[in-house]
Amino acid sequence: MDDKMKLLNTGQYALRKGTSDMSKKLRQPCVMVCVTPQQSCRRLIEAGARIAKEEKLPLTVISVFKESSGFNANEGGALETLFASAGQFNASMDVFFSNSPALTVAVSAKRNNASTLVTGFPAEGSSGFIARIHEILPELPITMVDENSNEYKIIPVDKTELEKAREMNAGSVH
Repeated sequence: MDDKMKLLNTGQYALRKGTSDMSKKLRQPCVMVCVTPQQSCRRLIEAGARIAKEEKLPLTVISVFKESSGFNANEGGALETLFASAGQFNASMDVFFSNSPALTVAVSAKRNNASTLVTGFPAEGSSGFIARIHEILPELPITMVDENSNEYKIIPVDKTELEKAREMNAGSVH
């Protein structure tokens, strides 16, 4: 672990690496990218960087490991590669150790005022990670990126529009 990583005391174990003005950047809305320690997750950071550039927002990257992973989380150097990828886009990167990854990501997204969450596309039979985040933060747009860099979006429904659609649907039933 290099000297730029610092252990944070946030009620959870976390490592943080990023720019020195990170706290100022994260008060405004940001685009948050959720990665796992795989070098292939660079495509997620690239997609998040493109969205952040389009929206003129800062980029932040987050990864959550089980608490039992401890400091073995960087086995194979994938995390350092992702830290470097995040740095290429002037993004901060947080690594959390928690046994509730969806809740940890949702809390971090809320605290960091995320305007969009970028994740990988869930495999068949996945853990339901994205669905749980969407249940916790239904107002947060989520962009899922598959292995070919195709993007799929979960766009929050405007509650007023949903109610109008329900009323129209109820009125059309004979």
